[in-house]
Amino acid sequence: MNWESRLVMPNGVNAPYQKAGNIRYYKLIAQPSKNKIIEEITIDGLGFNGSIPGPLLIFKQGEMVQIELENRLDKPTSLHVHGLSKPVSQDGIPEIEPTPSIKPGESYVYQFPAWQAGTFFYHAGDPSQIPQGLLGPLIVLPNENQLTGGEIPYRDYVLVLQQWDIPQEELGEISPGVYKPKKFDTNPNFFTINGKSFPDTKGLQTKYGEKIRVRFINKSSAAHSMHVHGHDFQVVSVNGFPRYQMFDDTINVASGQRIDIEFMSANPGTFPINGTKTFHQTNNGKTPGGMITKLIYSQ
Repeated sequence: MNWESRLVMPNGVNAPYQKAGNIRYYKLIAQPSKNKIIEEITIDGLGFNGSIPGPLLIFKQGEMVQIELENRLDKPTSLHVHGLSKPVSQDGIPEIEPTPSIKPGESYVYQFPAWQAGTFFYHAGDPSQIPQGLLGPLIVLPNENQLTGGEIPYRDYVLVLQQWDIPQEELGEISPGVYKPKKFDTNPNFFTINGKSFPDTKGLQTKYGEKIRVRFINKSSAAHSMHVHGHDFQVVSVNGFPRYQMFDDTINVASGQRIDIEFMSANPGTFPINGTKTFHQTNNGKTPGGMITKLIYSQ
């Protein structure tokens, strides 16, 4: 089993792709989308290919990235891949760079080399579209010809951290319905992992003796302090750059940051993986909820 087949985005989806030689092609559609974060609350926002967050894109180091973005919104948009350096014409910030603003009904194909392995994410160039859902994970895997078998984790999980500013009548209570999130998450009251709040988050499966990698991606306005109960871990990558000397049990993932951790599954049971800020463990102040998932050992 190769590394790519081990990458999993719980509650999320992997985007289909086409491969021609050294080129890997994905099609993304920016469009109005709805996402049920818990049973009572549905977000009426913006998504890629109908999902919030957008689907997982996977490349291998040395491949040529091709991402076609079709705009089905009622306003212009663009696509920026955060953290992966690329030519200015492909960077996706049209207000500053000579890169296109994609008008409604139009498409554009971004193309650049995946020169650096690591954890990245893509998002709309318009900052007001990001808190409504227009972002998704992008992983560049190392060239496996340069790896030894021990470097590849048995399981590799991608966790996208988001927060939402959703109108509610009273703190500590949930008013069921379909809501448009505010354009800027200045007063967030719902917190999600891969588009779901606890108890609807899907747990991370493992077995005793496995090496696990977890990739945290944060594009919300606030930092999220993430803790793995019952396990110490090694920070192996920060923003796509290797780290091998740091051990911890809690990390602070800043806005725009990506942190990869690895640990051995050596303490059987079911343990929380959660944000440590107390309000982030709620759904509009109602506990338990928010940015909580589980590490689940199976036989």
